[in-house]
Amino acid sequence: MKVLTFFNHAGGVAKTSTVRDVGYVLGELGRRVLLIDVDPQANLTRWLGVEDDIALAQTIYPAVIGEADRDGGSGNSGDEELRLPEPLQVHGMGLIPANLSIAIVEREILSVFMGVVRLREAVRRLEGYDYVLIDPPPSLGQLSALAVVAADSIVVPLPTNRKGLDGIPTVIRMVREYRKAARNLDIALFALTQHDRRTRHDRDSLEVIREQLGAVAPVSTPLASRPAYYSDAQVQGMPISVYAPGSEADLEVRRVTAELLERVEG
Repeated sequence: MKVLTFFNHAGGVAKTSTVRDVGYVLGELGRRVLLIDVDPQANLTRWLGVEDDIALAQTIYPAVIGEADRDGGSGNSGDEELRLPEPLQVHGMGLIPANLSIAIVEREILSVFMGVVRLREAVRRLEGYDYVLIDPPPSLGQLSALAVVAADSIVVPLPTNRKGLDGIPTVIRMVREYRKAARNLDIALFALTQHDRRTRHDRDSLEVIREQLGAVAPVSTPLASRPAYYSDAQVQGMPISVYAPGSEADLEVRRVTAELLERVEG
């Protein structure tokens, strides 16, 4: 089982749509996939068409905040409380959904001994999956730390513009920090997003990113900026390959997924 967290502290970099779309293509290729939504905004949950009210017990909460911890106990809540709940089934994938209430984990996890590794431990109790893809919030808070420390490797969604370039140093620095709790953590792929090949700025940024990051980790084929496709797919609650099969957007996601598989599976 490979555990991949799609991490970028900046919002609006196509992180969640990349998790959704790559996860779906992995499933189509025969891999057994679980997606874990760790963002209180719950975009991954909604963008997969889950509109029902989600109870806190259906989220990561039981795996990271046990009853003893919540009630002021010793902080050792036992094995049962370190297990993830039964996932929902969406588009051929398992999903641990999120809701706004998981924001309380930011505060409560601080009082849990070794709380930052709780999700990592719970994920490694799972059976029956080839890939676990985790979508953290766009922040540097405790939920992001839980999600990154849980991973074997990081995928960094990175837009090919000034925002992407400016965010590189912080992403690299935070991965180094997270290695203190997950020693073998590495970057599997820089997944380039929101590329507008019509603009010189994006073309120049793409070349700079490739030059600067190629020695750190593989850099993917860019996913083009296609606002109509991606916005409509979100509204419909579908991965892009379901919403627009055979489109350029679909083919690009498939190429990036193949590049990720080459890196992770060799």
